[in-house]
Amino acid sequence: MGVYAINDTSEIHIDDQYLTIRITRRACASWIWELITKLVHTASERLGDGPAEGIGIMHVPLTRPWRYRALDWLSQIVYLLLIPADHFLARLDREADFSFIDELCAPSYKWRPGKRGRPPWPAQLMFRLLLLMFLYGVPCETMLVADLQINIAWRWFVGLGLLEKVPDHSTLYDFRKRLGPQVFVQILARILLLCLERGLICNVNLYFDFTAVHASAVPFKPYQRAVLLALAINRYLDQLEAGHTFDQPLLEALRSLVIEVALEAVDSKSLKSVSPKRLEKSLARLEQKVASMPQGPHWQEPVERAVKEAITTETPPNDRKGLLKLARRLLAVLPQACGDLHARLGKVNNWEFCFGYLAGYVVDGLFGIITAVILATANAWQAALFPSALEQHRTHVPGQAESMTIDSAFDFPCVYQALDEAELKGYIAPRDHRGPKGCFGPERFTWKDGQLFCPNEKPMTEGKPHGDGKVTYEGAGCATCDLREQCVGQGTQQPRTITVYPTQHQRWQENRIANRSEEYRQAQKQRMAWENVFGHGNTYHHGDKAPYRSKPMNFIAQVMTVIAIDLEKMMRYGNQAAAVQQAAAV
Repeated sequence: MGVYAINDTSEIHIDDQYLTIRITRRACASWIWELITKLVHTASERLGDGPAEGIGIMHVPLTRPWRYRALDWLSQIVYLLLIPADHFLARLDREADFSFIDELCAPSYKWRPGKRGRPPWPAQLMFRLLLLMFLYGVPCETMLVADLQINIAWRWFVGLGLLEKVPDHSTLYDFRKRLGPQVFVQILARILLLCLERGLICNVNLYFDFTAVHASAVPFKPYQRAVLLALAINRYLDQLEAGHTFDQPLLEALRSLVIEVALEAVDSKSLKSVSPKRLEKSLARLEQKVASMPQGPHWQEPVERAVKEAITTETPPNDRKGLLKLARRLLAVLPQACGDLHARLGKVNNWEFCFGYLAGYVVDGLFGIITAVILATANAWQAALFPSALEQHRTHVPGQAESMTIDSAFDFPCVYQALDEAELKGYIAPRDHRGPKGCFGPERFTWKDGQLFCPNEKPMTEGKPHGDGKVTYEGAGCATCDLREQCVGQGTQQPRTITVYPTQHQRWQENRIANRSEEYRQAQKQRMAWENVFGHGNTYHHGDKAPYRSKPMNFIAQVMTVIAIDLEKMMRYGNQAAAVQQAAAV
């Protein structure tokens, strides 16, 4: 027994076996008839033996193996009709197999198919959603979820039906926290394997540099830092008093110096006119506010951690000088901003400061694929981070590279040592070492057969080594030297001396001489050409912005930025290995 609905132009019949719809063509506008025709052809493709001819619509796989249930038919048909075959996401879905995501993320999940309880959002679905944020430069996850509601192509790419509920932005936070930075690095390594298979990485010439990443935070003003430092010093003195091992009169004397010492330790011009009484009142208000907060302020945990570490590692102060030394140690580890407690103020280059982080990329010289990424606070010493970046590259990319080109920020012994251990030729822009004002600098002192020569090419006398390994060399015959005024300066009768680490200075001079060659000039020129990788990432993929509020989460953001850049390049340049094979066959 069926149900019928009939009028002059149409008929619908449904029973236990079939749904039958009959519509006369004259009842439809031309665009409606075209839509119905496409729907019929699409359904025949899915239900029949093969594709219908001449449809002109996109043929893409609609199965989503990472889903726990199949997409509904309405979503499948609409996706087939509306998403162009050459859309970037459609090409990415065809050419990049993300099935390994489920395998890598499985250990981070307790739920398994067949177990009781509500299943979590599939790991691959969450990764694809997070990838969209960095592919399209969406500022935050809240906006990402809002855009997902209305963007059909995005819904199809992540594997959601048209009418399905989208994940909440807090679910993305749980996903990042559940996986942790190391799993995302493993995902990057698998993406790099895809690039290797397509011949997009040659692993011959490498380039490395840092880019500034601005924190999602508001830096504390010097006055706020002084108040927070005074609070931390008081906490430290409270801990000493609780231990009953500190002289009480001395403790009271130190407490009276807290405000004065805090102002001096911060050392800002804006604090010169601030009276200690004003700072003392602000400290009292802050103490009251903290006491009224059941869970404490967001910066309380790092302050307590810094105080606890100082108690165990620092010698208790017994005068103003000792208290000032303690204050400076505490100031270095205390939070410097409201929002991101890990962010720091640092110098990116000779003219630019950044409050946030430094992101370092190792770039392959063939197509600019990024093979390694590291993140450090902005006040970190860049040269010390180079070995870990190089080690990550060697882990991700098999084989032996030939050279590494870097700028003058890495003209340091630790970088030379890392290059030697990796058997890489280093093209390093030389770093300038300033000499005495108006006099020759260290670059004018050269080596020959292990002997140091002065600018006038006369051997210098080697003194006794210092405790740290440095050696002081003294010039001979400086009183009658033609270059005396330029080397020693006017108004002095003393010979010229220079104190250096012999091995390091010799290596530095060798690098300066090598940089005059055409080979080095071309390598540095090519390095400047690949600076566009950093600019492109900063402009389109969140490379210069830290969307999250902790160092581990922002490291994940940088890894996702690199993945987005590499996938974009993979789509742009295609399968170079297959192209080479085809050319060889011809």
